[in-house]
Amino acid sequence: MTSALVGGCMALTVLGAGSLVIASVADASQAMTATTWVNMRSGPSTSNPVVTVLAPSQAVTASGQVSGGWYQVTTDKGQTGWVYQNYLKASESAPTQPSQPAPTDPVPTATGEATTTANVNVRTGPGTSHTAVAVATKGSTLPTTGKTSGGWTQVIHGGQARWISTNYLTTGTVTKAVAAGQLRTTANLYLRTGGSTAYGYTGVLPGNSVVDTTGQKTADYTEIIHGGETRWIATRYTTAVTTTAPAPAPAPTATGTVYVNVGSLYVRATSDPSSTVVATVYRGNELATTGTVVGDRLQVIHNGAARWVFKAYTASTAPATPLTSSVSLPGYDPLNANAKKVVQHVLDTYPLIRTIGGYRASSSYSSDHPNGRAVDVMVSNWSQQSSIDYGWTIARDFAANAAEYKITYIIWRQQIWNASYPERGWRWMEDRGGATANHLDHVHISVRD
Repeated sequence: MTSALVGGCMALTVLGAGSLVIASVADASQAMTATTWVNMRSGPSTSNPVVTVLAPSQAVTASGQVSGGWYQVTTDKGQTGWVYQNYLKASESAPTQPSQPAPTDPVPTATGEATTTANVNVRTGPGTSHTAVAVATKGSTLPTTGKTSGGWTQVIHGGQARWISTNYLTTGTVTKAVAAGQLRTTANLYLRTGGSTAYGYTGVLPGNSVVDTTGQKTADYTEIIHGGETRWIATRYTTAVTTTAPAPAPAPTATGTVYVNVGSLYVRATSDPSSTVVATVYRGNELATTGTVVGDRLQVIHNGAARWVFKAYTASTAPATPLTSSVSLPGYDPLNANAKKVVQHVLDTYPLIRTIGGYRASSSYSSDHPNGRAVDVMVSNWSQQSSIDYGWTIARDFAANAAEYKITYIIWRQQIWNASYPERGWRWMEDRGGATANHLDHVHISVRD
């Protein structure tokens, strides 16, 4: 898109089928509307935090301040921030507050609070058939009423009783509690935000992990401390930590530092690969080391004691891409910088994703995977409606921010969106014969070199 100033006035450029998008300086107090779901940030750059998310056709007012293609705008609720020019269009009328459906419930008393783990729709009732009246940005803390319904949690938003999918909420908070005990997992377990399957999960705890417990339990779940936050795991897949591990030797003097560069790493009592696991550490964790190596094991200092880890799973510098525990990233390293930026956004924003594919040597339909230009975001339980909605949230997020991530096209649920002609929207593709080939189980995202 090119920009031009004509006689000191604002130039407009046609984008797609008749949609007018501001291409240079915005007039002061110019009425504008968002063309899609788009982040409004605290400053004129993607490095600035998100203030709120504008909905399609949401009205805002431009202040006249422009910086590098970003416009300063104010919402009808008085929030001020910056939006990239491609996602705004001139409005023929002054901004008006969008009408919202009347709440389905009277405002109850708050009994607790929860924090959103991603940008998520706030609805009038417990289900996707109910109207979305707002978007709660990732990290928003909302009062909860204690009422749940079929995987939905009632919250208080804007002074009204509203509903958010439980999968996008966490009740775990940073804790200063002293651990009451320890246990060991006997299988890979979901890390849930509450003590039942009604709560969503934020990650997976590997089997044979040793974790601290708080002493709190429900009928089937035990509360643990994981990454400084409280989480819940299924009690039946845990066992007591025995005292069979030999007493640790006095901690020697550290000579350096290493970082964990895999999803999770066992800390063992001795250099014997079959010795007792005494703890589990995660990607990005920093460990003091003595530099002593026995076979493929490196001696580290953990909780004041000399312990051992698999050396190949450590590095002298912190990993450039922080991961949540147990996220699988096959083919990550050969990806180009744009594709890695896509991966990082998924890791930062969508905690339910456990596998993200990248490079592979061959591809039936394009050269993007073999050339490091494509990412496959695998969606668990992809035939369930909640998972389908989750995939659409991811797909539409990248479509709305295609310029930022240098997107060329996106495929999800046998439909394709192309950044070269976004006005065509999502279009059906031919049947390729299977769930994976038709992209029913993963969101495919291709980027430029």
